[in-house]
Formats: sequence, structure tokens, C-alpha cells
Amino acid sequence: MTTGGTPAPAEAIHRGLRAGGIDVAVYLPESVLGHAMALVEADEAITSIVCAREDEGVAIAAGAALAGRTPVVLMEGSGLGLSGLILARTLVHHVPLLVLASHNRVLGESKAFHAATNLAGQATLDGLNIPYLVVTDAGDLESWVEQAAVTARAQHTVVALLVAPYVMGAG
Repeated sequence: MTTGGTPAPAEAIHRGLRAGGIDVAVYLPESVLGHAMALVEADEAITSIVCAREDEGVAIAAGAALAGRTPVVLMEGSGLGLSGLILARTLVHHVPLLVLASHNRVLGESKAFHAATNLAGQATLDGLNIPYLVVTDAGDLESWVEQAAVTARAQHTVVALLVAPYVMGAG
């Protein structure tokens, strides 16, 4: 698995997922959230599923939610653009789902090739009226993850956290 960033923010994400009741994690390996993905995969209390595409991951996680589980999807922000239709379906059916995504329109994106990712990700969330928070500081990361999971479950909706790469120590 590709891992990136530093362990401390990844540990905060993992603790937040556990505190928020997450018991299924679906992910597509990527560099920014790599350490968090590794921690989730090593946690026996969380069923981990690696997917081939982000829209597939959203569909798998939605199925898990419909079966009574509490899922999270971890992906690169470009996956939000690829997942518009299945996210819309998830919203229409009031399926609770937490999405953690890297790369967004926040300042500090250091790679030019993420420009399209940055445009598509947040625009998809905005277009579908999905509540989200752009995380620019690791200080409250654990609480934000926990509260996003609680909100998704209680409101029966999709909630997203977009994590800036520098928060995870990645460039």
C-alpha cells in the first residue's frame, strides 16, 4: 500500500473513526491518506475493503450501510468527481455515509496535476448539496472525523471531510 504523511494525523483519523462508530472502511490506496488506511486495515474491529474505483467504493459502502453497518470511504478527491451518480443515489435513499478525501481547492496543493481533481471534487459535493468540511489543521481532526460520522448516521446522509495534504504531512 502506498503510504504518505506522518503517523500522528493518521492516528487522529483512526481514533475519530472508532469513536464515531465506523465498522467498515472501503478505500482506494493513495498517498495522502495512506497511513490512515494502513491503521484502519490493521484494526480487527473495522472490516476493510480495497476497491478498484472510487464510485465502486461508494457503492460498496452504501450497501454496507443498508445492511446496518457504519461505513467510511477513503479516497483521493478526484474520486468524488467519478462518484457523482452513486453519491446522488445514496442521498436519494438516505444512506448514511462518511467520505474522507484528500486533495481539494485549499491553498497548498503542490502538484499541478491535481488541478482537475481539485475542481471536480468540491464541485461534486456542492452540486449535490453534500455537507463537507475542508480540514486545514490537524488539531481537531479526531473530533471532526467522529462528529462527521455521527452526523452522517443521525441525519441519514452523506457527509464529507476533505483533508488538505499538508495536514497529513504530505506534499
